[in-house]
Amino acid sequence: MRPAAWTHHQVHQRVHAAMTAAMRADAHAIEGVLGQDDRLDPYSRRFAVDARRLVLACTAALTCVMAAHRPGDDPHGREICRGCGTPDCRTLHGVSDVLAAYAVRPAAVDRAEAWRRAELHFAAGSGPVPLVVEEFPDGFAVRRALDIGDDPSPLLVVDRETGALSRWPLVPFDVLVREYKRYREGR
Repeated sequence: MRPAAWTHHQVHQRVHAAMTAAMRADAHAIEGVLGQDDRLDPYSRRFAVDARRLVLACTAALTCVMAAHRPGDDPHGREICRGCGTPDCRTLHGVSDVLAAYAVRPAAVDRAEAWRRAELHFAAGSGPVPLVVEEFPDGFAVRRALDIGDDPSPLLVVDRETGALSRWPLVPFDVLVREYKRYREGR
């Protein structure tokens, strides 16, 4: 049995992945391409055109379910699902199983997404920041293109699987790659 917080986190990651994929899709481009294609029957065409909106609606509904079935503690300090009052939430396990069966997983972060996340982090609302992005197997090392000399952790690593951000000191690239791998493995 997995703790309620772990199950909630897994469902959240999968729902967020589906929502992000739908939000990135261009509904007008899809409709434009499908409107010119006579190979699809009208029902399939309509479904494809509406798919983005349907996915967004379903993920929003699942977000409401997750808000009700979130982890908390019982009066004795044991972790439970707040919606069910039990340590093992059947609702979230069911949602998790369905999403896993249909291969809904968090999408790997690509270079463009790593750049976007790093720019938001470094800019902190002040506008665009020139960046240098270096890719490695577990993620992306990002630093400002213009040297900020007094920053003790000038490197930002964007995790390829989760998109999580972590700050690192300026070290040779091969050392960063090795140390980040150890960091991810919990060593």
